[in-house]
Amino acid sequence: MNRLQSGLIILGLFAVAAWTGYAVIGPDAISWAVLLAGLLLLGGATSGDKMIRGVYGAVPLDQTNAPELSYLVEQLARGAELPVIPRLYLLPSPVLQAMAVGDQKDPAIALTSGLVRTLPTNELVGVLAHEIAHVRHGDTFVMRLAVTVGSITQAMSSAGLFMLFAALPMLWTTGALISPMAIGLLILSPVLSDLLELSLSRRREFLADAGAVELMGDPRPLAQALARIQTLQGDDWERMRSRGIRWLSLFRTHPTTWERVKRLQDLAPSAEPELTYNGLSPQLQQVLRSADPRRRRIMRRLL
Repeated sequence: MNRLQSGLIILGLFAVAAWTGYAVIGPDAISWAVLLAGLLLLGGATSGDKMIRGVYGAVPLDQTNAPELSYLVEQLARGAELPVIPRLYLLPSPVLQAMAVGDQKDPAIALTSGLVRTLPTNELVGVLAHEIAHVRHGDTFVMRLAVTVGSITQAMSSAGLFMLFAALPMLWTTGALISPMAIGLLILSPVLSDLLELSLSRRREFLADAGAVELMGDPRPLAQALARIQTLQGDDWERMRSRGIRWLSLFRTHPTTWERVKRLQDLAPSAEPELTYNGLSPQLQQVLRSADPRRRRIMRRLL
């Protein structure tokens, strides 16, 4: 169901862009939009390794300084039939977060030092399985496509409104009629596109949760990890929702934690998780101790 919903949302994004373009430049809008989207996707492709190391200042983890985590990532990646084992990084930050970037040919996964210190072994495996599922499903490309189409919609809307306001004196002089529907479309299309992007992001999170369960054979580790992170770290969106501001959930990039936990709990475990390790190696403990807490330039990608 989430795959179908994701496909429909992407079609919706293209439809909004096409309608907006048609209102601005006419029937040729679709051809220009497809060409521009292709150019932006090609130009915006970034190596997962380069993104994490260059933008977030991450510390590489490998068999030397984190043999247990490297082993877990390798086993999960093989279970997901990824062509390349994702590179693993540590983000020096007390925030409890994880992220996956890049595509299947160049994947990378980053965990914060706070997450590695806090989560028990089985829950950390659940988080890793979730990130591996993101890579397996190509979510970085899917969301980049959505953002690209949304950016085109925004650009065409802005161009259309600019041309409209610039032509107002002439329109008033000639008595030409302006379609209220066209004006409304130009104003509302960027908002609708943003809402569709956010909805797509939430759908992809549910898919990654399901993918993690498929890899592990047990929904409990990820459910317990999500609940622990929510309890220890909290969620500003949840606090606003508890005050009755429920409509703000439309602007979340992730579903609510408890909705995700509920869906995971509804899945009957088919097997116990097979991937385990006992504690942290001395090498990884040294990496955690030496992590600079000031380097916190990390994406706010809450699980």
